Amino acid sequence: MAAAARSDRVTAEQIERARGVDLIAFLRQYEPGELKRIGQSWTLKSHDSMRISADGRWNWFSQQIGGGDAISYLQKVHSMTFPEAIRILAGEDYQALHTDESAREPPRKEFSLPPRNQNNRRAFAYLCSRGIDPEIINHCMRRGLIYEDAQHHNVVFVGHDEKGTAKYAMLRSTVSTSSFKIEQAGSDKSYGFCMQGRGSTLYVCEAAIDALSVATLRKLGGRDWRQDNYLALGGVTASAEKLPLALERMLQSSSFNRIVLSLDNDEPGQRASRNIFALLQRRYPQLEPKVCVPQEKDFNDQLRVKLQQNAQPPPSRGTRELDLAK
Repeated sequence: MAAAARSDRVTAEQIERARGVDLIAFLRQYEPGELKRIGQSWTLKSHDSMRISADGRWNWFSQQIGGGDAISYLQKVHSMTFPEAIRILAGEDYQALHTDESAREPPRKEFSLPPRNQNNRRAFAYLCSRGIDPEIINHCMRRGLIYEDAQHHNVVFVGHDEKGTAKYAMLRSTVSTSSFKIEQAGSDKSYGFCMQGRGSTLYVCEAAIDALSVATLRKLGGRDWRQDNYLALGGVTASAEKLPLALERMLQSSSFNRIVLSLDNDEPGQRASRNIFALLQRRYPQLEPKVCVPQEKDFNDQLRVKLQQNAQPPPSRGTRELDLAK
């Protein structure tokens, strides 16, 4: 793919238009022979370790890079500068393909959980190595939210429907040097990994490990972590028009007073936070939305830094972590 002529000047309108481009639709038009469907995701014939989800998130596992939109794809895969990527995506030669969800998503396979291992030792040890409190791990394992799969000993994070039936699973390698993670075929992303408490506050995170980390930080701060609710979205998208599926379903099925957006401290995460915040204000005016930004890249990194500091006293009111203790 040829990059546009380099320029350091792009308009805010061009950037906004580029951010709205669907990666799968773009690749269908510009690299139609490259796309190959695998279950509910796609790969590229020239890069079989590439995985692209229907919502535009992509991971190139062999290169250990990934992103959440078409802009990051062009920058990291095709080595374009930011202005070059914006001009390609916002250019008049690219006609966005406006297809509905059913037309661009492959049929969902029948969902089933991976077989369970006889014990959860590796999964438990892995989560402990990430700083997650053992009490919280055991709480989730007893409720079927987390277990270890039999074949590869991955840790499995499970999402359930209102009747307690498993509908979603994310698998993560327990090998410390591996970045492998994948959604189980047939997973319904509207049912995310969720720890439900007795209170009316919902913490919204990108990944299950982040949700567990927020709960652990709450406990370290002397708070009752069981009181609140913690939802993992399974990644984020930049949509300014639609709430993430898991959050939408959670808001429709449960009652909350406060939503704390605890997404990653990077450009995709904070852009998603802004979009979700605006949508919540517009569509759920009875709720109190808040944004809590981790001091590190994400809340698991923040948790591990805190543990490395040998359990320092709670931070002052001037720090962003304070929102977690409110």
